[in-house]
Amino acid sequence: MQLLAEDIKDVGHILARRFFTEQGWRFTDLALSGKKIAESLENVNEAYKQYSEMSKDWYVANSAEKNIHMTTTWNKLGELNNLLQTWSGQFDFLLKTNTNVSLCMVKSIQSDLNNDQQLAIADARKAKFNVYIFKTDIPDEMDFELVEVVGGISGIGNFK
Repeated sequence: MQLLAEDIKDVGHILARRFFTEQGWRFTDLALSGKKIAESLENVNEAYKQYSEMSKDWYVANSAEKNIHMTTTWNKLGELNNLLQTWSGQFDFLLKTNTNVSLCMVKSIQSDLNNDQQLAIADARKAKFNVYIFKTDIPDEMDFELVEVVGGISGIGNFK
């Protein structure tokens, strides 16, 4: 079966998630939770408006979404949000390795970075984020076998 580009990217995401988990890295899948980063910025700003006795950095570091955005300062959360708004869809994961917050793209070994991805990486580096590219080698075509069991084990038919 011929795989589509989105199938190859999905398999790459699965491999990346498994790798990050095995490394013990905290990560956020931006396709699933990226919008929560913007919501977190709004929540912190709202909390600060209501109770300005604490600093915005305190609200960021103690926010309910801190495991999603992984930042500890108001400025860094703002930079991350701006970057993700500007380059929506370019980065796939937010990673936390030790104390570093990094961004990650998932690419197949056969594909090159397009112009938008290169510009997104340049902006992320200017904002002092580390950037990783998780490159996968996934074949364009995969074999499979569908087995139908009818009326017992002796009635097996194979479909290809």
